[in-house]
Amino acid sequence: MKLNHLQKRALIKASKSGIEHIETTVRKLKEECPDAFHNDSTLLKRRFHHRPNVETPCHGYVVDRPLTNAS
Repeated sequence: MKLNHLQKRALIKASKSGIEHIETTVRKLKEECPDAFHNDSTLLKRRFHHRPNVETPCHGYVVDRPLTNAS
């Protein structure tokens, strides 16, 4: 399941108002459509390109190096 257009717009709008608004919007969206968000069970099936942080469960990863900011 994916977020619909209105839900995506709500996230974009929240992103312009700060982290508190983002967190509130995400909580609301998780209640409305929980299948649109990963959980530990679905993350365990994912393979990431870069190794995620140690708290993120995953099936595996391709590259064992963190992303770097290009300057």
